[in-house]
Amino acid sequence: MKMKGNIVLAAIGVALGTMLILTQAVRSDQRQGPHRIVVRINDQAFASPEIEVIGAPAGYNIYTGEAVNNFAVEDGGLITLLGVDTEASIPDQGWRYIDPKAPDPAHAAADIVWIEHDFDFFGTGDVRVGFNSHFPGGWDTTPPSPPVPGFDLNAGPVKPYWVTVYSDDILEVQFKGPAVPGQ
Repeated sequence: MKMKGNIVLAAIGVALGTMLILTQAVRSDQRQGPHRIVVRINDQAFASPEIEVIGAPAGYNIYTGEAVNNFAVEDGGLITLLGVDTEASIPDQGWRYIDPKAPDPAHAAADIVWIEHDFDFFGTGDVRVGFNSHFPGGWDTTPPSPPVPGFDLNAGPVKPYWVTVYSDDILEVQFKGPAVPGQ
């Protein structure tokens, strides 16, 4: 009887030791910092954009209403990464992709991608990735050159392949525009 009790106690000790090791491994992994979240925006000609979010630990939501786009002239969206970068270590900034065939070089921005923090809707500070893509024949203002603080940056011509717009340890934003004839 005493032998059985010792075996049971030994088994419990092994189980508790294993749980302690696993707990330490999980805690160690958490201390390594956040894993990078990837947001991909695929702007397609004559179709709605496709959005893909990879690795958002608390999830995300996508808003496509009037506060972020004008349905008559553009597609757009605002992707909120829940609980991410609430301290705003990622800077708010924007990029404008240019259509080199636009009739007015001062109004040649075909696509806009930006990063901001939610201090207006819910006030949580969650990082948001937004975009607007003008329908063919419509353009926004071209960013100043050289760059001016507080204005969007000129990202150059729209590219029909994946381009990393922003990247750090927390977030990577990729954009793929439609193929522009003649590029």
